[in-house]
Amino acid sequence: MRKLQTPALLSIAVVALLALIGLRARQAVRAKRAEECRSLTKALDKTIREKTPRVFEGILGHRWNPDSKRCLASLEYHYKPCDAKERKKTPEACDGPDADVAIYAFLDGGARPLLICERTYATGAAACSQSVYGADGTLLTTQEVPPDQFQAVKAGLLGLNP
Repeated sequence: MRKLQTPALLSIAVVALLALIGLRARQAVRAKRAEECRSLTKALDKTIREKTPRVFEGILGHRWNPDSKRCLASLEYHYKPCDAKERKKTPEACDGPDADVAIYAFLDGGARPLLICERTYATGAAACSQSVYGADGTLLTTQEVPPDQFQAVKAGLLGLNP
C-alpha cells in the first residue's frame, strides 16, 4: 500500500506545482498588460495636455480588457475659464467645453475615442457620443448618447458596476 501512495502523492505534487507556475505566469502577463496600459494612458494624457493648455484638473483611469485584448483609457478633464486676453488670443480654445470625459481604446498604434461627453456649466448643456470601430480600426458609426446614460455606458465599456 505504501508503494502506491508515493507515486500518487508525487503526481499530485507535480500537478500542484505546474498549476502554481501557470498561475504565476498568468499573473505576470496581467501585471505587464496593466503596466503597459497605464503607460499608454499617461502618454495620451501628456499629448492632450500639450495640445490643451486650459486643463487645470485631470482624472485618469485605465483598464486592460482581456476579452477584447485592448487597453482602455478613461480621461476626464476640467478646464480653466478664459480671461479676456486668452479669449482674444485663442478664441477657438476658449469656445470649447468646461469639462469633458472620454474613453479611448488603443487600436492599430493609436488612440481611438469610444465615448466622449462634453459639458458646459454656464448653460448646463451636455453632449455625449459613442463611436464603434471595426476590427481593422475604421470608424463604423457614431451615435448620440443621452447625458444621463453616460455613466452606465462608461461603466459598461470599462467593465465596472455603474
